[in-house]
Amino acid sequence: MNPPPQQAPQPPAPRRRPYGSVRLPAPLPVTPQEPRSGPAAAARRWYGPRIALPLLSIAALRRDG
Repeated sequence: MNPPPQQAPQPPAPRRRPYGSVRLPAPLPVTPQEPRSGPAAAARRWYGPRIALPLLSIAALRRDG
């Protein structure tokens, strides 16, 4: 019996990224967040102030549809 032939070491394979992740060409710069104070700051989200929407009901859907 002959021993198996020696194989050249394989180059390291790139790690698999989680599904849906995006590879960026460069790291993103991190900007420090300025702390907000007061109740108005707690009510806001990063995308802007909340907009009051009317309540949705089956009757409203039937009227508009």
